[in-house]
Amino acid sequence: MFRKVFYTFGLIFFVCCSSGCWGEDVKSEPTSPANLSHVLSLVDSVKVDGKNITFVYIYSNYPDYKPAIASGEGVSCVDDVGRMLEVLEHEVLNWGNDSLKFVAKGMTEFLLRMCTEDGLWYNFIYKNGNINKTHQNSIASFGWWAVRGLRGLASAYNIFSHVDEDDTLLENIRAKIFVSQSQWRKRLVSYGKYKNTDIGRIPAWLINDASDVTSELILALTKLYRAGFTEYYDDIRKFSEAIVLTQFRDDCHPLNGMYFCWKNLWHCWGNNQAYALTESFRIIGDASYLSSVKVWADNFVRFVVNEDYPNEIKLFSDSTYVIKDYPDIAYGINSIYRGLKSLYEISNNEEYQSLAERVFGWYKGNNVVGVKMYDEETGRCYDGIDESGVNLNSGAESTIECLLSIYKRGYY
Repeated sequence: MFRKVFYTFGLIFFVCCSSGCWGEDVKSEPTSPANLSHVLSLVDSVKVDGKNITFVYIYSNYPDYKPAIASGEGVSCVDDVGRMLEVLEHEVLNWGNDSLKFVAKGMTEFLLRMCTEDGLWYNFIYKNGNINKTHQNSIASFGWWAVRGLRGLASAYNIFSHVDEDDTLLENIRAKIFVSQSQWRKRLVSYGKYKNTDIGRIPAWLINDASDVTSELILALTKLYRAGFTEYYDDIRKFSEAIVLTQFRDDCHPLNGMYFCWKNLWHCWGNNQAYALTESFRIIGDASYLSSVKVWADNFVRFVVNEDYPNEIKLFSDSTYVIKDYPDIAYGINSIYRGLKSLYEISNNEEYQSLAERVFGWYKGNNVVGVKMYDEETGRCYDGIDESGVNLNSGAESTIECLLSIYKRGYY
């Protein structure tokens, strides 16, 4: 995995069809902080059952940065399209970029296609629009790609409930959300029960026994709640309680405040627990959520920054730990940045703003190699930093995660 970064004034907009992509200049609002040129160059579409299915290519490699196809996977995935819809939500609703609505609609159709009638989700598609149903990261299930798909549908619901009169599309979105609801609520049946592990008890109602996946579901549920799905209040509360209970607490330990992502592991990608808890706090108002995030920020984040943003940390039952240094990726930076930025927005504590800015500086060159990871002129965010230096590829995930950081900041 790797990272990337972007900036925006005007953007090159790619209209895609089954015969390929072609570009035309489209003016964006001058106040939009993001450059979508690169990420839109990775957008394409295919006709499936009479519908325009729009997607974003997973990979884009140096030096030509053309879309690349991964053998065995496909051309695109729910993981990326779901998060791309959050980018489009910002552009359409916050910056008035209505020209991107049809891209959002096509990507919404993509997500609707990838969710089964019983609320499970596939992940990859092939170039011809067929679903990859056999790859281990695409088998119909309710886990990583499912919760990212729900994040995308939540954004799509916001877009089309504000700017469109397509009641059929909104009804289709609601239908997929409701069938997916049956899957996450299977976990809530275990609310109040615990599992014993080598590092202590964990809540039995986490999605896949993992707080990282659960945190991404919370991000979808809090957005849906604000869009009118108020029946998810109790789901948000229970899952947030589980996140708090996965936090490592030891005032004398350097990892104090770390959220276990899965088992005894913390990893940079998907560590959205703090951001999810701040979003939950805005709705539930439970002070324990905010207290948990403050411990994370005051202790663990400072440790991570001082260690130059490690990729993984494993903590053992004897309190020893090991660190995997690389790769550094934008996904990890964005997760930490948005958690800190939201904590600042709620607390008005300037120390959290200062720490958030230090983390954002990774994109600007305040990193272990001293290289700017985001190119304002092209909108590319590099895929990351590894043992040999900067990975100059610039795929969808890196770019999208960087864009989300820029939107959260409000400028680059």
